[in-house]
Amino acid sequence: MRPPPAARFILTGDANLDPNRGDGRNIAIRSLLGDTRLQDPLPEQASVNWPQTGPLRVDYVLPSADWTVIGSGITAPHPEASRHQLVWVELGT
Repeated sequence: MRPPPAARFILTGDANLDPNRGDGRNIAIRSLLGDTRLQDPLPEQASVNWPQTGPLRVDYVLPSADWTVIGSGITAPHPEASRHQLVWVELGT
C-alpha cells in the first residue's frame, strides 16, 4: 500500500457510486468523502439523472484539504456527449 501524497493533490473521476443510493458499495464512497485529508466542495449534488434510478451523485472532484476552494459547480449534460454532468472546482493557493 502506498502512502498518501505529501503535496497537494486532487482526486477526480466517475466512481459510479452514490454515497446514499444505488446498488453499489455506498460505504466505500462515504468513507472516502469523510476522509479529513480531502474536501468535498459539492456535497449532496447529483451528477447524473438516470431514468431507472433518478438523480445520483457518481462523479467527483475532491481536492486535498490544503487547497482553497474558490468556486464549484455542475454543468448541464450535453445530450450528444453523456448523461453525466461536468463537475468543476476552481482552486486557489
